[in-house]
Amino acid sequence: MFNAKSVFRMMALVTLVAISATVVATAQSKKSKTKASSKASSASSIDALVLATVGSESIVYADVDRAFRKNMNRRDTRLADVPRDTAMDFLRLYTNYRLKVHDAKDRGIDSDSAVKADILSNRRLLSETFYFDKMIADARIAQLMDRRTRELEIGVIMCSVSNPTTRDVDSAASYAKAVRLIAALRGGASFEQVARDSSDDRETAPKGGRLPNFITGGTMIKSVEDAAFALGDGQFSQQPVQSRFGSFIVKVFRSQPRTLVRARHILISAQGELDSAGVDARADSLLGVLKAANNSVELFAELAKKFSDDKASAEKGGDLGSFYSRSGGLEASNARLVAAFEDAMFSLKDGGISAKVRSPFGVHIIRRDSTRVPDAMVERESAKRVYRRLYYEEDKRNLLDSLRTAWNWGWNMPVLTRTFASIDTTKNTTDTSWTANLDATLRSETIYKMGSADGYTLGAFADSLRRRADMRALTLNRAGFDRAIVKMTDQMLLDKATANLEDRYPEFKSLIQEFSDGILLFKVEEQEVWSKLRFDTVEARVFFDTTKAPLMTPAKYAFTEIFVTNDSLAKALRRRVDAGEDIAELAAQLTERSGMRDKRGNHGLLDPAKSKLAAKVRDLAPTAGKVYGPFKDEFGYSIVRVDNIEQPRRKSFEEALPDLAPLYQDALQKRLQEAWLSKVRTKHPVTLNNDNLDKIFSAKR
Repeated sequence: MFNAKSVFRMMALVTLVAISATVVATAQSKKSKTKASSKASSASSIDALVLATVGSESIVYADVDRAFRKNMNRRDTRLADVPRDTAMDFLRLYTNYRLKVHDAKDRGIDSDSAVKADILSNRRLLSETFYFDKMIADARIAQLMDRRTRELEIGVIMCSVSNPTTRDVDSAASYAKAVRLIAALRGGASFEQVARDSSDDRETAPKGGRLPNFITGGTMIKSVEDAAFALGDGQFSQQPVQSRFGSFIVKVFRSQPRTLVRARHILISAQGELDSAGVDARADSLLGVLKAANNSVELFAELAKKFSDDKASAEKGGDLGSFYSRSGGLEASNARLVAAFEDAMFSLKDGGISAKVRSPFGVHIIRRDSTRVPDAMVERESAKRVYRRLYYEEDKRNLLDSLRTAWNWGWNMPVLTRTFASIDTTKNTTDTSWTANLDATLRSETIYKMGSADGYTLGAFADSLRRRADMRALTLNRAGFDRAIVKMTDQMLLDKATANLEDRYPEFKSLIQEFSDGILLFKVEEQEVWSKLRFDTVEARVFFDTTKAPLMTPAKYAFTEIFVTNDSLAKALRRRVDAGEDIAELAAQLTERSGMRDKRGNHGLLDPAKSKLAAKVRDLAPTAGKVYGPFKDEFGYSIVRVDNIEQPRRKSFEEALPDLAPLYQDALQKRLQEAWLSKVRTKHPVTLNNDNLDKIFSAKR
């Protein structure tokens, strides 16, 4: 029989990520709805306003606003909401961008075959992602977000009838068993008793099928999760829930809003001279003290540090370290609390302290400190990651298979049957002679139909199996042929499905236009700017002589140091220096810094940017000849005499080269850009529409 060790091991019914809390939707008042609607209406009314023209192209507010939010990392801030000066700076950048694209087209770069291929390749990648997001991912992520507002306590009955030889699940037998058990449940049988008697999951069956933890969206396989979230409290699935592990019957015991709780505890365990009676007595005593102090969190933390036997949390005043949810465990680690602890913690109100809570570890006193809901944006990102990890590939496969059916793509069964009759189906494609018995007539027939388009003839299909590296070792049976045709036709399906996305989705049309323009921009800028950014020593020297950039050497400090690890000794040595003893002589005898006795404590001239000790000397605002310290340095104490201070000076050309090169190239880049744009503006003049700009920014300065 199939060894169903655990629902969690076999089904991945485990929490896969630290799911932190719930997004609780708050009803909007009529007033706020009206205000939001008015704001949206106002925003849309300016979208079509022409802010500028670049040659014959009209630059409308909506395009500039979209670029602003995308490129300036301000997705929630509209261009109209920023100061006018900020908006005008961005509008200048945007019109320069459009000038460059126009120049690229004037040069015919968009007609270059390599550029066309690059644009087509990018479109294919973008269209696939966009299409899958629109068709499946967006809706599934929204569904996950909705589900993650709740937590369910559920039970399962697992029916995993298996082939004893192959250990594969016999889906028909598994399904039939589930149908029989559902009939018993409908007849009034106890779910818990049926689970104990008949479930194949060894971990949950003894517990009446009950899972040890609550679940939320994205914490189990899709079919079981879908069934659970379709049920109300106390209901069980009326049809078997199928999966690759077998069939399941799901029951929801209770559901509740998802919340996260922050708590702390004091653990008292029987150890040493403390027996169970002593544990109770100490717990009662602590509860009395806490009650008298009105459940003070400061006192609780103090007592936890002193008395708690959970050393990990005791040093933090009993704090568990992060917020905790029933469906996700501790945010920081996914660790789970024992059921008695969890139940007691969630039964409290914020600021409340539990009675004695017993667990295998001892007696707990629990304080619930606070409750919160998560940041909606963080929760959405988490939902995206969960979806991509758990469901995305399966959903993509199902979508593509549905397209095959809808467009009448499939095997020509008579030809497929004759093919299998003519070959050895026990072999695979590594046998190069497998096509020997396929006659010319059969090879010319269509084995895979693609609607009204030309399909694959058997000959073309066989040639692909022979030539393509990704077809090696495929079995020469229906399963192998199915895998092969998926590899050969998935991209064709996608190309057909995404052929007219620009017509169906304006946002995709804009996306492709942006990417295409970006490629043109890169190509033309390479010609006009990047290829001309060469470092010319003669020009760089002229730039050095005329630049106002502060190319200065840093101040450097020469000093002699005594370093010791004992603060009392350091103070005594400072008194000896003050009494007239030579600091260099003392350093030669007593400094504990490695390698410095032979140097009599002399560190030479150091740059504070390269020496931490020199930086500390600089921070003293020192005067040459004076002694400073002792002051703390690393694991000891330093006394220093500042011997010399080399003041900053302007660098020579050679000294300045490392700093000068990027400044020079930046200036050269700006000069090349402006010269280029000035030339393009003569052909494509830029005109600002001040009337429309005033409508948007009249109140902003």
